[in-house]
Amino acid sequence: MRVFDIVGFGALNLDELYRVQRLLDDDEGEVVFAGAYPGGSAANTIYALAQLGLRAGFLGAVGDDDAGRALLESFKSVGVDTSGIAIKPKAKTGRALGFIDAQGRRTLYIEPGANSLLRKADIDLSYVARTQFIHMSSFVDEEQWAIQCELVRALSPKTLVSFAPGALLARRGLRVLYPVLKRTHVLFLNRRELGLLAHTDDPAIGARSLLKAGPQIIAVTLGADGSYVTDGKRAYRVEAPRVKRVVDTTGAGDAFAAGFLYGLFEERDLKECAELGAQLARAAVGQLGGRLHSVSSRLR
Repeated sequence: MRVFDIVGFGALNLDELYRVQRLLDDDEGEVVFAGAYPGGSAANTIYALAQLGLRAGFLGAVGDDDAGRALLESFKSVGVDTSGIAIKPKAKTGRALGFIDAQGRRTLYIEPGANSLLRKADIDLSYVARTQFIHMSSFVDEEQWAIQCELVRALSPKTLVSFAPGALLARRGLRVLYPVLKRTHVLFLNRRELGLLAHTDDPAIGARSLLKAGPQIIAVTLGADGSYVTDGKRAYRVEAPRVKRVVDTTGAGDAFAAGFLYGLFEERDLKECAELGAQLARAAVGQLGGRLHSVSSRLR
């Protein structure tokens, strides 16, 4: 009997967000501190799924500091099991510095901290042997990517993999990502990441190319243009719900992944999964920070 429905595996960061009038290139401008929020791509997705009733756990690392304790408490508050998270003494918890302009667009800078101290010995394979899904996102350093690849190779064939590489991993190219892609059930990308991996910004062409690497389903988020999802047999372009005001795009893709995966657990069809993802992404861009609260009320 499986203990978890889904386990996340990725970097754990405290997001420190700053408001700016516009994102600058070789210029000066005023910044205003907007707040600090628990973050990490896979972590944001798992946080949302736990609120929807899924039994969830997480693999990762935090420092033995206030930020690390805040991240653990955030998970515990929604019932995510934290026994798979290594606590690194004398290390600082990872942090992401985010600058958000007046249109809600953002740029992130990562200080990996304790994430870079995660070692193979910190990973208990029996932890992920008891889950239906493992949802992975990126780390900054190559050593943690090697650990993720090794874990995926060791998984039971019955354990499904969802993968949100983000720009950090997508930049490394298809050859580097192939060990995980060939075992991936759902691949989540945005338009930029699609371009990095498939060398096209056309979601239909790019997804068709990437399906050959192994993913069973590809979901490409396209911002205000919605999303494109396909399993190679069926393909759907799903419109983005109207948003009154974009506050912050941090975590929008993570929220989409949560809605999409929830749809799969509920045995919804591909288009419905994307529509659920779009509803949560809409909620995410209307707030500061990547963690959604009161998630069930966001789904119709």
